[in-house]
Amino acid sequence: MQIRFAVESDSDALVELALENQAEISHNNFAVDRKRVADTMKGLFTLNQGTHVLFVAETSEGVLAGGLLACVQRYYYSLEMQAQMIQWFLRPQYRGTSIAPRLVKAFVEWAKTRGASEVVMGVTSGINVDATDRMMRRLGFTHLGGTYAVNLKAQRERAADKTPTEVGSIHAG
Repeated sequence: MQIRFAVESDSDALVELALENQAEISHNNFAVDRKRVADTMKGLFTLNQGTHVLFVAETSEGVLAGGLLACVQRYYYSLEMQAQMIQWFLRPQYRGTSIAPRLVKAFVEWAKTRGASEVVMGVTSGINVDATDRMMRRLGFTHLGGTYAVNLKAQRERAADKTPTEVGSIHAG
């Protein structure tokens, strides 16, 4: 297994990873747009000014087992730089192996080369939260809080499915 920078020829495999990732997320109701993923990858490979990185974990057979997309930017209140994970995903059969810690370590090393003062990562999928917490603590990270989300799209869809009588009875209390 090797951890490496993604390259343009990985685009199709990265789209497939994105599809698998979204299918597994507990609050999933967002369609993955293949063109959007491909355009994002193209931007990373052609327009990136060193502020974003995409690492992939590739098996000896050339299969992408997972990836980690991240960026570095200044805090809004300071000249210090913060490296921030945008998204990471491992296919289920590779979880619990050395891949996730190796991806994190590659990200931390990249962040150091960009002058980051801090690396911030989290779990936004609801997948393997406890195991990820243990791994991150072993890697020297500190738990700072939680991630919370409200699915506004799902709320709109539920509201649209209600008949006017049902909606009126909700507001009547």
